[in-house]
Amino acid sequence: MRKLKWGVLGTGNIVAKAGRGLQLAGNAVWHGVAGRNRENSRTAAERFGVPVAYDGYQELIDDPEIDAVYIALLNHLHMEWAVKACEAGKHVLVEKPFAMNVQDALRVKAAAERNGVLAAEAFVWKYHPAYDALKERIRQGAIGTVAQFFAHFSFVAAPESTRWKKEWGGGSLYDVGCYPVSWSRFFMDAEPEAVEASMVLHPEERVDKRFAGTLYFPGGRVAQISSAFDMRLGSFFEILGTERRIAAHMKLTPETMTIVIASGDEREEWPMDRFRMFALQAERFGEQVLSGGPHVDALNDALAQAKVIEALMEAAHSGKRIEVG
Repeated sequence: MRKLKWGVLGTGNIVAKAGRGLQLAGNAVWHGVAGRNRENSRTAAERFGVPVAYDGYQELIDDPEIDAVYIALLNHLHMEWAVKACEAGKHVLVEKPFAMNVQDALRVKAAAERNGVLAAEAFVWKYHPAYDALKERIRQGAIGTVAQFFAHFSFVAAPESTRWKKEWGGGSLYDVGCYPVSWSRFFMDAEPEAVEASMVLHPEERVDKRFAGTLYFPGGRVAQISSAFDMRLGSFFEILGTERRIAAHMKLTPETMTIVIASGDEREEWPMDRFRMFALQAERFGEQVLSGGPHVDALNDALAQAKVIEALMEAAHSGKRIEVG
């Protein structure tokens, strides 16, 4: 079986999981890694047992041995290097957020389509089996008709964290609020028509340390999402139907992600190895590339997510209801 040769741009914390996922994927080879400089690249290559360390990002992209690029850079660099990778004929998996705004997402989409490559947003939660199983139960009528959705994701960010830097695409919505947005679109099985939002800004950094949004879906259905960098509550969601409700929360360790689902008196746990989730993400991406089929679904999903995030941010700044699209 042919395997994709992967290069990873970035040497931050996410690489420890995403890179290990590449090494575990059945149709992938982690061929090279590039940091901001040769020293960072070499350190990462030695740590993870990667054959090639590059002098910088461009050298990796220019390597004809590389088939696909995993972009694990700071948020504000995603669009620039995704476009460059696409123009070099590489398939691109971009860590969330796919882009900082719709215009940037469209630039990546255009570059991918122009060069016939796959570009997708890396949302590893999609590869935990609990989500598909829960959605199938809802589809079969387990809670009646879905009416409302509530979701939250927060943690306490260190004062020196890059997540606070406005010029680097910081803020809680981009970093963890994107998960509740993506969950709401998944479980509502639709795109919101309009949004409202508010946020609390960090007094010095001027990025949102807390964010809350309301998403209005077709048929009068509503989702409320929130995120924060100064709350220890973790991540959870609740789906309210016309007959019953289902709640879920995440228990995380460095090795596992367990989804705990509760409905009435029923409770069940879905544990999964976190590295395996990243491996599945890489394998599914590789399957799409190797199949040679059209790559429109992943691009359209990333663009739709970017539209909602941009509308939420505009709503928070303006204090107005903003139409999505």
